[in-house]
Amino acid sequence: MPNFHTQTLKPLSYPCTYNETTFSYEAHSKRGNKLVMASMQGEQLLIRIHQKEDGVLLVKGDKVTRPTQASFLQKVLMDFRDLSEAKEIFSNIEPKKFLHVKHSPYLKEIEFFATHFDVEREIWVEIGFGSGRHLLHQAKKHPHIQFIGLEIHKPSIEQVLKQCELQNIENILVIDYDARLFMEFLPSNVVGRIFVHFPVPWDKKPHRRVFSAAFIEEALRVLHVKGTLELRTDSPLYFEFSFGQMMLLSRSDVHVKKNAELEITSKYEDRWRKMEKDIYDVILTNEITAEPIPKLGTLHFDEEVDFSKIRDAFKDDLLRGDGFFVHFEELFEIDDKSGLIRLSFGANERNEKCFIQIQEGKVTYLPETILATKNNSAAHNLIKEWFHGICD
Repeated sequence: MPNFHTQTLKPLSYPCTYNETTFSYEAHSKRGNKLVMASMQGEQLLIRIHQKEDGVLLVKGDKVTRPTQASFLQKVLMDFRDLSEAKEIFSNIEPKKFLHVKHSPYLKEIEFFATHFDVEREIWVEIGFGSGRHLLHQAKKHPHIQFIGLEIHKPSIEQVLKQCELQNIENILVIDYDARLFMEFLPSNVVGRIFVHFPVPWDKKPHRRVFSAAFIEEALRVLHVKGTLELRTDSPLYFEFSFGQMMLLSRSDVHVKKNAELEITSKYEDRWRKMEKDIYDVILTNEITAEPIPKLGTLHFDEEVDFSKIRDAFKDDLLRGDGFFVHFEELFEIDDKSGLIRLSFGANERNEKCFIQIQEGKVTYLPETILATKNNSAAHNLIKEWFHGICD
């Protein structure tokens, strides 16, 4: 992650603007951590300042609000460094590379899919596209198909976005998001193929796998009749697990292949083949038309809260419900009436990480778009009850 180390930072008077970046406020926690709110070209992100044991300040982007395109974070950090007159001890920022930054038209935020995405043609989805070889090959071969590529490894995303522009590929949309959550708000019966090639096996933490009974159920809902869910893996354990999950279905059409040749291979597959490892394919074909589902909305707070009461009562706290949880992790104070709460919440096996921003009584999520899935909604109600119990 882009960062720099410095001995000192000149105090800033907020709000302030330097080049393209506006810095809105600074927030402090009792643990000694600091956050600075920054925005540029519509991107809103937090800079985290952490004092190390030797007194050196580490300045980097906060993971929760880190933008997918690293160029935005790099430029914001450069502006903050220069404005605060930091004398760098160490930096991995490349200034010449990020003099000009812009949004990629191929990269979309979850809000786009939640509110603006219209299905005009058949969709194919690739989950965890890695280097992008397979995704780019399929998109060029099938220009009439709308491809959606999901990936959380930001350098891989940057690489695919660059190739889309260089090769003028216009039928790919990329999103940095958890595939298990993303599937929940795709419309029913609109997807032709779902590719899951060489997912992380998570043999010691199977709950983190993409494949589960719930994931397969959602995949069958979004697939049209004769649409396919296609797993390709070098892990015998992952193959056996996924095949077993498919066999639990009351009705299924499953085909298994071993060491099948594809038109295009990933760098991982090239590596496995050199090691003479076996490659397994499991292909599940959907046979049922699913019922339509309403679009998922987003979560928001209607009532105002008293930040001073929240601040005085706050503690690191974990609340659990039936299949969901809320973990209040850290509170940051901007002033007597405003602050941030870092938290994670939602389903036990897949959850949201975000901030709650409280300014003059108004409460919002940061990032703003948190989808109203069943478990997210239940956790959101628990958060509101927690606020109510403290402020009343």
